[in-house]
Amino acid sequence: MKGIGTYVRLIRVRHWLKNFFVFAPLIFSASLSRVDMMLNSLLIFIAFCFASSGVYIFNDINDLESDRHHWRKKNRPIPSGTVSVNEAIVVAVVCFLLAFTIVLFLPLLAGLFLLIYVLENVFYTLKGKEMVVIDAFCISAGFVIRVIAGSYAIGVNPTGWILVTTFFLALFMGFGKRRNELLLLKENSDNHRKVLKLYDFRFLDYMMISTASISIISYTLYCLDPSVISKFSTDKLVYTVPFVTYGVFRYMLLLFKDGEGDPTEVVTRDTGIAVTTMLWFLSVVLIIYLPMWF
Repeated sequence: MKGIGTYVRLIRVRHWLKNFFVFAPLIFSASLSRVDMMLNSLLIFIAFCFASSGVYIFNDINDLESDRHHWRKKNRPIPSGTVSVNEAIVVAVVCFLLAFTIVLFLPLLAGLFLLIYVLENVFYTLKGKEMVVIDAFCISAGFVIRVIAGSYAIGVNPTGWILVTTFFLALFMGFGKRRNELLLLKENSDNHRKVLKLYDFRFLDYMMISTASISIISYTLYCLDPSVISKFSTDKLVYTVPFVTYGVFRYMLLLFKDGEGDPTEVVTRDTGIAVTTMLWFLSVVLIIYLPMWF
């Protein structure tokens, strides 16, 4: 009999961390004190958790044969045979039904972007992941869609600088993930993911440096934007830039030195990244909300 741990691994609960991006609009719209908005953000977060789990299962079913020959992915529930394909399909359908049931209680545009997220990931699974550079763009788009959906869930318009920063930060991590796969699989990389034979370390290094630089610059420009300073009645948000900079540089160090690459694993396993993320979050909350609360 299968334990609950098997299904937790199947729906990849650990990867739900990525869905915290839906809370960015809540934080940067100065709405943390609004109970109704917090509830809507929580609902869209849960909806994305179920939707992303359904997407992961769909991806695992599609990649079944290649995953069986991967040194790590072969231990996942579907390629290992712990969960049958039919069982996985049932779980995926339930996840999608729960996700789209939840968004019925949210503004229409939030539900629309959840649907776009699912369709974009279906394209990624079936075609996008085998298209060089487009594969990384698809990964990045998923994070941008989360932020947009999070914005519409609470009835605010997404901020341009936040979308740009999210896009390039996710693109940076996407190229990092590809570099990690290329490093770990080496000469067998194209047997697992064909697009990897179209990449090389030099190109990926350049892409990571470029996207990392743009991510830091765009976040800095957001913090210095006169309209942002006026909105929050403070110019101190720029003091959070060092946390973002350190986090990006720390990720690059782990990737280049130790071969780390999967963003979820890095965030959950590396103390430096985890502490920096918490310090960034606390500093943002204090700078934006302390003048409002006192």
